[in-house]
Amino acid sequence: MFPSTQKFNHKFNLGVIGLLGVLMLGLIVGCSNSGNNGSSAVAVTPSPAAANSAENTETRMISTIKGDIEIPAHPKKVAGMLYVFADHLLALGIEPHAMVTYNDLGFPEYLADQMKDTIAIGSGEAPNLEALLEAEPDLILASKTLNEANYEQLSRIAPTILFDNENEEDWTRFRQTAEIFGKEAEADQIHADYEAKIAKVRDELAAAAPNETVAYMRIQDKQLQLIQPGDNFTLFGPLGLTPASTDDIDFKDSWNVAISEEVLPELNPDRMFIILRPGDSNQTALDNIMSTSIWTNLTAVRNKHVYIGDANLWFAGYGPIGLSKVIDEISGAYLPES
Repeated sequence: MFPSTQKFNHKFNLGVIGLLGVLMLGLIVGCSNSGNNGSSAVAVTPSPAAANSAENTETRMISTIKGDIEIPAHPKKVAGMLYVFADHLLALGIEPHAMVTYNDLGFPEYLADQMKDTIAIGSGEAPNLEALLEAEPDLILASKTLNEANYEQLSRIAPTILFDNENEEDWTRFRQTAEIFGKEAEADQIHADYEAKIAKVRDELAAAAPNETVAYMRIQDKQLQLIQPGDNFTLFGPLGLTPASTDDIDFKDSWNVAISEEVLPELNPDRMFIILRPGDSNQTALDNIMSTSIWTNLTAVRNKHVYIGDANLWFAGYGPIGLSKVIDEISGAYLPES
């Protein structure tokens, strides 16, 4: 996919003169150091400083939706303009140099301890380009959806790769990020480990709660919203849990719909996973629902099978680290002793 590396700032004339000088010096040194076998070969080991300098100036060309662009062969200061890039990079062992936050709420809690040296550059929806400029990245990973409008501005700061893959499957997106850094093998192993984990937990849940139903909901915009069961959500597709019947719910061609608390007895699932969006108003909305008699009479509530999840993880952690942590939380809900 990537042609061979090139160099920045080729200076042809000076390079030729320098090369002639090196050749002449090599001949002189070779003659003076030739052994009994007549060999004139001289082993030259570049200094660490020279090796590092060469590594920092090598480039390669890659194809993007904006055409072929030249990027560092070994980027050291990577900036991400989409929240999920932080998860991708950290999974590959790369701490982001600069990164947008999720809805301007800071770095996600599940990644924050690995991003102590990462520079915050505003939210993905409203990035602070001045802060990005000051961060001096050598490569920017960006999203067509959020960043096509400011692509030229980003490109003037550093080479910018615009990804058009937000409708792709999570693991496809992760591997495309890994390709930029030549870490496809690492990405494939991480994916394989995840699939093995999924298979193990799926079998454990099937044995622990074979006949239980699940409702997946969230509190957002001060509303209780029911999420339509589907294979794209970890609970139902990968883990194979049985959703509570939603036959009487009109989702209006959407993956979620606001419901009143009066609908809860119709669902009456054995377990509820409720994702809480940040904000005092959302917490108040949840508290109000939980104070009603309707709530206290639900099967899941009586059996203490209600689980509150962090939206920054469940609805934005679509990289390998986040996906794995969601599996851990679901497993812990069913198998607290594990």
